Amino acid sequence: MRFDPAFPGRGHLWAMLAIRSMRCFYVNVIKNCTRPPARIIGVDVGGTKTHVRTVGPRGALGAEMVVPSGAWRVGDLFSDPGNFRRLAETLEAACAPLPGSVAVLGMHGCDTGRQIEAASRVMSGLLPGRVVVVNDAQLLGHAMHYSESIQMIVGTGAVICGTTSDGTRITVDGHGWPLGDQGSSSALVSSALRATLAAGDSGKLAEDVLYGVVLDAFAAADAPELAAAALDQAGPAEWGAHAPLIFAAADAGSQAAGAIVDRAGTRLARGVRHLLDRGAAGQVVVAAGGVIVNQPAYEALIRRKIAEFSPGVDLVVLREPPVAGAVALAEALAGPESGAPVQGQHGSPERVS
Repeated sequence: MRFDPAFPGRGHLWAMLAIRSMRCFYVNVIKNCTRPPARIIGVDVGGTKTHVRTVGPRGALGAEMVVPSGAWRVGDLFSDPGNFRRLAETLEAACAPLPGSVAVLGMHGCDTGRQIEAASRVMSGLLPGRVVVVNDAQLLGHAMHYSESIQMIVGTGAVICGTTSDGTRITVDGHGWPLGDQGSSSALVSSALRATLAAGDSGKLAEDVLYGVVLDAFAAADAPELAAAALDQAGPAEWGAHAPLIFAAADAGSQAAGAIVDRAGTRLARGVRHLLDRGAAGQVVVAAGGVIVNQPAYEALIRRKIAEFSPGVDLVVLREPPVAGAVALAEALAGPESGAPVQGQHGSPERVS
């Protein structure tokens, strides 16, 4: 978020003070606490929150901290040069890295090789020890202890990622709202909005329960009011917040909602097929994200669709914080001499959901 310093409004000043106060709390105040020594540092840098977990020299759990990403990030990850410095300060406020420490950061917003290389270079200059930056989706497979997997995130946004035999990262979708992220909460609501507007144009708003649900969600009486309200509230999080209503309508028998959910599941399953056709390695899809974790029927639908398009490929859902994958990868990179407990052998799943 950026503010125009020429705008003197009271709300503007309060907003600036709130962000500054948040940063002071999570960086300066926490620095005054005793920082546990850390040889293993795992970080999941998400769009909404940043989760830090460390392991001490004898394998004991060290720091566990979750802070809003807005406490250190201004705008997108690369939009403010100070973002990486503030992230490093946040991590060093949580722990005291030991000589030879290994830090793995799964970072939302590092989607290309150039972005990952740039973030690695900057963070390596700000933190001691070895620093490895990966895309946040890569943490999923490591959290489940798979050496080869396809990763799927289905939340406010959606992306499917994989790695070829030569180590090349490839993705399907993840193009962001409103262009892509098919199957995500924001895309589901976008489809419901379009369907409701089309029903209004054709005089069929009374023909399916979904249309009334969407109108009520946006406090609109008709299609023109719905369009205005939706544009006024436009944003992936704002639209995505209404996604549970679509699933509820589908469960209640809405044909329109059921068709939207079915198309979304089909697109995600086809995305997996596209990755495999492009050479992605692995016979398991590890999924995470608020939508797939909290909608069992949607999870089951996606599993069926994957089996239809890619026989023999399984879907497992990660039900613990993805930061576990950052810790697992850091432990693997550090080796047995790190003193950290090995949490299962990579390549054979320790747990299957």
